[in-house]
Amino acid sequence: MRRFPVVLSVVVVMLLGIAALRAYPHALAQEATPAAEEYMPEGLTFEPIGFAPGVMVPSPADLLAARVSFEPGTGFPLEPSDPEGAFVIVESGALTVRVEEVTWTITRGAALGAMMATPEAEVDLSGAIEEVAMGEEATLAAGDSAYIPGGVNGEVRNDGPERADAIVFLVSPPEGMSAATPTP
Repeated sequence: MRRFPVVLSVVVVMLLGIAALRAYPHALAQEATPAAEEYMPEGLTFEPIGFAPGVMVPSPADLLAARVSFEPGTGFPLEPSDPEGAFVIVESGALTVRVEEVTWTITRGAALGAMMATPEAEVDLSGAIEEVAMGEEATLAAGDSAYIPGGVNGEVRNDGPERADAIVFLVSPPEGMSAATPTP
């Protein structure tokens, strides 16, 4: 029974590692970067949709992937007592986020998409990553991604007129999710 979460965690970590290696800034000076299709078997595609460089996560950690929807005017506070961090990818709508204690970054989906559309060009991630100062609010639009750390004050909310949908990858200390996740 416990084997499935362990295997799932290993697979997710491996996939995130592959994505991080492909997007990591050490390859910034390369020219004529080959398209991802050259390395992928036929019938398989790989499209980076976001990344969060330099994230510190608990080791080992529990991981959970979920789709979250925010109706207009809804949100929730970030609290220092909650150690769970989240990698968020906004699918539609927009989310306003404020983190009090740390500086954090947003990967702008439009800039990342434009960068990936010209793989033969020199890779410059500076246009895709936006740093947000502690205490400042930032809006994540469709296609944007960010890692929101755990253990901080702040909030996440939908200030827009339409529903906002996001995919979230929650990262918590081992057994941390079992206390927060409701059992059926």
